[in-house]
Amino acid sequence: MSPSEIVSLREVGATAGGKAHGLARLLAMGLDVPPAFVIRDARAGDHPDGLDAHLSALGGGPVAVRSSAAGEDGEAASFAGQFDSVLAVEGPEAVRAAIDRCVGSADSERVGSYREAHAEDADVTMHVVVQAMVDARAAGVVFTADPVSGRRDLLVIDAVAGLGESLVSGQATPDHWEVDADGAIVHREIVGERPILRDEEVVAIARAARQAATHEGHPLDLEWAID
Repeated sequence: MSPSEIVSLREVGATAGGKAHGLARLLAMGLDVPPAFVIRDARAGDHPDGLDAHLSALGGGPVAVRSSAAGEDGEAASFAGQFDSVLAVEGPEAVRAAIDRCVGSADSERVGSYREAHAEDADVTMHVVVQAMVDARAAGVVFTADPVSGRRDLLVIDAVAGLGESLVSGQATPDHWEVDADGAIVHREIVGERPILRDEEVVAIARAARQAATHEGHPLDLEWAID
């Protein structure tokens, strides 16, 4: 078994799991990606040398500790939502505990049941992304093709106030925008008294997402946040 090691986003490849590899690709495109590093072959209680120094290099604020297991986003099955991620982690000891929690989630009952249901027998190799948190005024998701109709000329943005976790968990109803291929907003549904995003922010999110989709050659769904 290889020892765990810390690598930068620019150094990771597909073998570091889908989440790390996706962030690395976005960074290579020149898009804004919060600073992060990756712990390859992470194991509970066995934290690589230099962890504290790498944490300090992220700026000393709260971080997100996110699972990036090998095969987490496979073609036959997706473990999305099965492994743990921990938000707003502060301090070296809390980060170590969060890493151990992410690693331990690979052996959880829910993951075991999912693997059995999908005939996934291979052991899970866990890599962990440690990433600076965005102090989000607004956050959400963007789909470069309409997930309902499948139209590739229609981009969809959903936004909530604060962290995007409330959207992912279903705790908050998002504002909703649709943007056509020319970058014009063609539909909007606003939940509150005023929109969470300004029109120019909607257009900027759409432009960056389409840049990424063009680079990858297929539709994408992406997370975004504005501090």
